[in-house]
Amino acid sequence: MSKDTKKPVIHTDTISVYVGSKPNYKSYIEVTDNLDSKPTIKVDSSKVKTKKAGTYKLLVTATDRSGNKAKAKINVTVEEPSKVVYMTFDDGPSENTDKILKILKKYDAKATFFVTGNNQKYNKSIKKAADQGNTIALHTYTHDYANVYSSTTAYFEDLQKVSDMVKQITGKAPKYIRFPGGSSNTISAQYSHGIMTTLDSLVHEKGYEYFDWNCSSGDAASNTVPAQDIVRNATSCDYEQIMILFHDSSPKTTTVEALPEIIKSYKDRGYVFKGISDDTPIFHHGINN
Repeated sequence: MSKDTKKPVIHTDTISVYVGSKPNYKSYIEVTDNLDSKPTIKVDSSKVKTKKAGTYKLLVTATDRSGNKAKAKINVTVEEPSKVVYMTFDDGPSENTDKILKILKKYDAKATFFVTGNNQKYNKSIKKAADQGNTIALHTYTHDYANVYSSTTAYFEDLQKVSDMVKQITGKAPKYIRFPGGSSNTISAQYSHGIMTTLDSLVHEKGYEYFDWNCSSGDAASNTVPAQDIVRNATSCDYEQIMILFHDSSPKTTTVEALPEIIKSYKDRGYVFKGISDDTPIFHHGINN
């Protein structure tokens, strides 16, 4: 029997991935060989920078069972995704936050947590969320509408307290915020008429940006909305850029249950999941007072 001296063939079609993704490059690569149906594939992705859009070189080595080696450089195009879901969680942290973080890690998804100061025994979850690459943002320290919306001074005192808390945990003071009830809330007018119109200007003057949402999971309707109702609500949106309102306070166990199906639904539709950043589109409701 003659010795096998023929090298494997590495097919060099361009690989396309998204900014911020963690691709399994081997799953994209096709290698054929005259005798070996499964040559060994080694990948050197050190030259590929998935945090920045561009075209990079992936170094691939294929070895068949006879020891014949082939090498190739494959272009990897890293591009910004056009369809993005921003999952946002209000009112945490709680015992549910760590459960959510496990799901996000499993599905390689990022989210944003608008935190409060109401359940500080779970503040370690804030650090864990940040270390995992999620965005930590500010909601309110007390979530007491009567106090927070009694005056602009009271609002910013509350905001500073939650900001200081997060800075102590993560080392950074976030500049992304969400008003209790959203910017379109009407409750605040009961305590200080016109306060939301004033706050809209003041938060920007102080260097903050606020985010509302354009898709709601409906999990605020009661303590435990059925998981399938949350799935139905949260997957019913069909925009290019979607910001979904969820909650991760203690009662929201069904929100945790619903998340895997929600994530899989959007991934099947070609979306990626990102945390809020300076590049995120601004989601504002109309201010009512």
